Amino acid sequence: PLQSRVTVSEFPEGIDIFPPHYEKNCVPFDPHFEDDRQGHVPMITMGRYGSLLYSARPSDDAIEAMFKEARTIIRCALQDLGPITIPGTKIAVPGCVWPKTYLKALGEAIYRRGVDVEIVLSNPGSIPGNLSPTEALYGNGWTCADVASEIIKSIKELDEDVEDDQLRKMVQENLRLCYLKQGKKHKWGTEKTKGMHAKHFIIDDSAYYIGSQNLYVCDLAEWGILVDDPKQTAKAMQEYWIPMWDNSYHDGVDCDVDEVMDGLDIDRDGESLTFASHSTRLNATKALAGNSGSSDYYSA
Repeated sequence: PLQSRVTVSEFPEGIDIFPPHYEKNCVPFDPHFEDDRQGHVPMITMGRYGSLLYSARPSDDAIEAMFKEARTIIRCALQDLGPITIPGTKIAVPGCVWPKTYLKALGEAIYRRGVDVEIVLSNPGSIPGNLSPTEALYGNGWTCADVASEIIKSIKELDEDVEDDQLRKMVQENLRLCYLKQGKKHKWGTEKTKGMHAKHFIIDDSAYYIGSQNLYVCDLAEWGILVDDPKQTAKAMQEYWIPMWDNSYHDGVDCDVDEVMDGLDIDRDGESLTFASHSTRLNATKALAGNSGSSDYYSA
């Protein structure tokens, strides 16, 4: 029989769903902030209720806005961008789709503003210990080429007249993807692939996000922090991003431009559950496990 874990919670009586609105007068203004308060770093907290409350998605909107404001480079360390798949396949779970809003923002950054996009992904199908794919899976199954194709497809949707030669040039010059590695190796000594559960991205090397929110569709309640400070961003890059990128990326190894271009006509979204069979629905439920599926936001 299919086992599932269910958590039921509710807001206590007399408590508002949302915290009170921020009021600037609640925070004392210090005109000598730069001189007298060394060590203080400007940060913005962001979160969402996920499928608990579809209508309020501030962190989704904030992430989209950050991508749209990028002018030079976007760097991402992510488990995935593609949706959850049926274990052992590259078939998206019925009802799950790619995050179209984020893909469009990334594609627009490349096409309209010449922004570079660098992405480090978890190796597909990375499973820790002796667990099963439905217990812990860090890598939904999509390749770097799949992710790159979906980003480039968003550019074609922005401009249906864009030439393939232009798209190919953008893949070669602006879009760089790789799998997580250590010492250029993607496997541990046990032959298990190296997984990553990071949700981290850097905008123009001047601000970065760290938190719990995946960019692939996993509509849970989330919370994170945007650190809006170039010095702290440089520190984070020196300690985390640069060593990871230097160990992981090698031009043309994980993402082949021909494979990206050949994959532009593939539909990677999950099928509708409306007319799905019982077995399909059962497999979808197993694959989703602790995830909450999709929302209208991602298919905008």
